[in-house]
Amino acid sequence: IVRIEIVPPGVDQRLVERLKERLALRELFVAPGRANEADPGPLLSGPFAAALDSARLGSGDAMVVSWGRGVYSCVRSVRRKIPGLVIAPAMGGNASDRPWFQPNEIVRSCARALGGQPVYLNAPAFVSQALAEPLLAEPGIRDVVALWDRARVALVGVGAWPKPDPSYAAAGFPVDDPGLSDAVGDVAGWSFGIDGTLVQHRDNRVLLGITPDQLRAIPHVICFAGSATKAQAAIGAVRAGLVNVLVTDAATARAMD
Repeated sequence: IVRIEIVPPGVDQRLVERLKERLALRELFVAPGRANEADPGPLLSGPFAAALDSARLGSGDAMVVSWGRGVYSCVRSVRRKIPGLVIAPAMGGNASDRPWFQPNEIVRSCARALGGQPVYLNAPAFVSQALAEPLLAEPGIRDVVALWDRARVALVGVGAWPKPDPSYAAAGFPVDDPGLSDAVGDVAGWSFGIDGTLVQHRDNRVLLGITPDQLRAIPHVICFAGSATKAQAAIGAVRAGLVNVLVTDAATARAMD
């Protein structure tokens, strides 16, 4: 019997530079090995810390946080202290019982890890057209939403389509919407194709969350892609302009090449 041991890939710096140039990324941080898709934080915490360092955040700066396993795992694993950093959700919450779909809980974990000041958004992510306007007029909600325009950093995960996990439907995603048939991924609730074109689903609800234009205006949008299954989705996210800093592992970087 011949035993074959699969060695996780190391970081190929030439590949890193090639991907960074090809995708026009601001930064690309790669951890050696292969991340656990369900809990990528332990492997990606080093590159994530480097991404935070590159943003040079200080007291009074704002950071907004989206949802997803990658974000949830990484903010619980990072070891950096940025006292006075204001941390807010980039979108509303939902009825899912999965903690990685609850931006307020992710904000709480992030503030605890970084020593920052948490701010919470007490509103659902998907609302009717009729409810959206009065919600945004509420001072408590309006003040949080205003942080989306002055944030220096956003933390986002990238989801890969199609969505086989029923928890996505529980979180409010219209997973069976035929308008999403061409989607390869989503960031902060916005779906896109491999060429970066935003995909409009047919659901008539409003997403109470940061907009693509607001994401594109943030200097450092740090995206976590902790699995080779996210390779195509990560490429689409960058091409859509929703992401400009990528934190990933060597296996995923190879799959993106």
